[in-house]
Amino acid sequence: MASLMEELINVLNEENEKYKILLDLSMKKTPVLVSADLEALASITDDEQRYVNTIASLEKKREECMKDIANVLNKDVNELKLDAMITMLASRPQEQKKLAKVYDDITDTIAQMKRVNEQNKMLIESSLE
Repeated sequence: MASLMEELINVLNEENEKYKILLDLSMKKTPVLVSADLEALASITDDEQRYVNTIASLEKKREECMKDIANVLNKDVNELKLDAMITMLASRPQEQKKLAKVYDDITDTIAQMKRVNEQNKMLIESSLE
């Protein structure tokens, strides 16, 4: 179980790093949208697509880890969520702390991405009008 949990934490950390790069690209896109630089926009979009593909493969790894952990715990994988796993790890404080940190980090990164993407969406809509 410990190695499965460590693998899950590693996958989530790697996924968060890719999301941070994607966030950076989204932030670089904002001034490009304002200036309507189509070449730069195309380049950023290509880079984003590469990271989205990488994140998709990391998501598959994460899902496999979750299935393996659910099997060990004899739980339904569809009902096993990260926040519930954090609670279940009360007897293993080091793993609990690591999982809670990566969960908080990835949640924060995704929230930032949503904010920046919403801002970029508004710029695109404004530009189209």
